[in-house]
Amino acid sequence: MRAARLEQHPLTYVRHRLGWSMERLARELHLAAARHGMILNPDRDRVYKWESGRVHAPDDDYQMLLAELLGVDQEMVQSMGWPWWLPAYDAPHSFEPNGTRAVLREVLVALQHPQRSDRRAFLAVGAAALAGVAQQWATVEPGRLHGALHGRRVDSTLLAWLETRTDELRTMTNTNAPECTDLVHSLLRTSIRLLDSAVYDHATERRLHQVTASAAQCAGWLHFDQGEHAAAQKHWIAALHAAHIGADRDLGAGILSDLSYLATWLDLPTTAVTLLETAQSQTRSPAARALLHLRRAGALAAGGDERGTSRALITAETDLDRAHPGTTPAWASWMSPADVAIDSGRCWLSLGRPRTAQESLSQGVALLPASRERTRSLALAYRAETSLARHDLDAAAADAHTALDTALATGASRCITLVRTAVDHITPHRSNSAVTTLHDYAQATLHTAG
Repeated sequence: MRAARLEQHPLTYVRHRLGWSMERLARELHLAAARHGMILNPDRDRVYKWESGRVHAPDDDYQMLLAELLGVDQEMVQSMGWPWWLPAYDAPHSFEPNGTRAVLREVLVALQHPQRSDRRAFLAVGAAALAGVAQQWATVEPGRLHGALHGRRVDSTLLAWLETRTDELRTMTNTNAPECTDLVHSLLRTSIRLLDSAVYDHATERRLHQVTASAAQCAGWLHFDQGEHAAAQKHWIAALHAAHIGADRDLGAGILSDLSYLATWLDLPTTAVTLLETAQSQTRSPAARALLHLRRAGALAAGGDERGTSRALITAETDLDRAHPGTTPAWASWMSPADVAIDSGRCWLSLGRPRTAQESLSQGVALLPASRERTRSLALAYRAETSLARHDLDAAAADAHTALDTALATGASRCITLVRTAVDHITPHRSNSAVTTLHDYAQATLHTAG
């Protein structure tokens, strides 16, 4: 949270956002307890003690009821602890130079003090505010920072070195994400400090912001892979600010599409579509447009729009056919027919068409480069779900087994979580010997992996 909100307890903020008084929250908790047959008598004084810190934390029963009222999973309550699991959202900064400085400094503080990092697994900025961030990015023209910053001058050699390292790290994070974390954070710290203290001309300032945006975008994906959704969002919004000052509209559109992907992942398809509509109006690269249409298809499929999904998938494939290396930005360089096929399969699975989904997923898995193991684990998990829907338990168990091994090897929490979900869907069918073997293997493997 920002300094202005440190004096306000997260529960106070959540309550104000709901428009509830302390008495109203106590009443809602009393009704929730009654629904569970629990004899609890919360009152205004109890809520006041929680918000004032006079009571360190509500007991487990009250936290369970609070989470139910706020729509927060009980697993999150257990894993994050009080008050970190409360959905207390931050307000976004403006796209003025001072707003961008503030965003980047918040990221720098988080990098310097990882023990204080935001441990929330949900979004730090709410859906409505996130749509406002996208609109500001699209309509506010980037301006030069006002006034000279004191420090050393950034020369052309240093700037070229930073740009080269950024491109290298972007490529490396696609295949060796955990090993790149410290390198990406180091590059991001360096670029933010240079922006804050160095001397540079306008052209150098733009390139420095572009480096910062790229590094923050990579850092966002590293957090997303580990299920740290608030941190991913914070880095991507910082990247969006930096890309805006750097006048790189294509990069900004790509970052908005990352935010939309996160929204779809968290079952917020309407927010995802809104972000993508803004992003699509700003990008020129065919490969970038293909990626945006592909992510739009995923959001539409999650919302049950089959016709819109089909149109978006066709457009994505057409745009990708028009792409060539000279027009493809670095952040979309990994886009390939394999990605179109795999994402198409995921869309058709969401829409309840497992046979079509399985055909697309099989095509994508066959085309996918060996280095793309995170994507492979997801694709195999989706294909296992299609086999389950078609009652082919042997095929479902085989794909889930391979997906589990692949996901564990990547170390990416989001991949492991998705595969674990697929395994959970399959294992109730343990009358099948292959499923029994999968269940036993998953129990032992996931227990060992923690």
